[in-house]
Amino acid sequence: MSRTDDVFVIDVGDDENMTSVAWVATMNELLDEVEAAAGPKALVTTSSAPKHYSNGLDTPWMATAENGDVVAYVDSCFALVHRLMLLGVPTAAAVTGHAFGLGAFVVLAHDQAVMREDRGFWNLPEVHLSMNFPPGLMNVARSRVAAPELSQAVVVGHRYAGPEAAAAGIVNEALPLEGLTEAAMVRVAPLTGTAGDNLVTIKRQLYPLITGLVDG
Repeated sequence: MSRTDDVFVIDVGDDENMTSVAWVATMNELLDEVEAAAGPKALVTTSSAPKHYSNGLDTPWMATAENGDVVAYVDSCFALVHRLMLLGVPTAAAVTGHAFGLGAFVVLAHDQAVMREDRGFWNLPEVHLSMNFPPGLMNVARSRVAAPELSQAVVVGHRYAGPEAAAAGIVNEALPLEGLTEAAMVRVAPLTGTAGDNLVTIKRQLYPLITGLVDG
């Protein structure tokens, strides 16, 4: 993790960036560090991988792990998405490549997002994999994807390139890869003074479906 003035930047990885057990643990440690920092602050996540922002759940590991370990791992992934969504810090994602499955939900968990315009897709492929959505993730989709677009995203499983994701309101802008992380930083830098308990309260008010899951 790096810091420029009051903006923390987390590089989520340099390969396929599956949200593995180790990845989730590291992200939670870094979020602990951000939350513990005093004063104005904001957070940007990005990826140094040439192709992926986040490729979702670590399905190869899940195929060989014990059932109890899989359940605990999946629950930890959901909890991380919810934590990001309610974080008391302004957040933005710089989506440098593919964001699939749980990786797509990680993007939705940010307050704002910018996406590479020329390569990569935001996609919820579950319908094509004979999988459905647990309530904890469907509530994220309901909270962050406009109703007219929701069925296209979750029932059709449409693959959104950057410009289309921006037009659908899934991300704020589609931009060239060069400068993408800086564009995300520019979005949150003026908001660093809003970090704190009041921002948490506002996010909890904005996302009652998520708040109920966290509190329940």
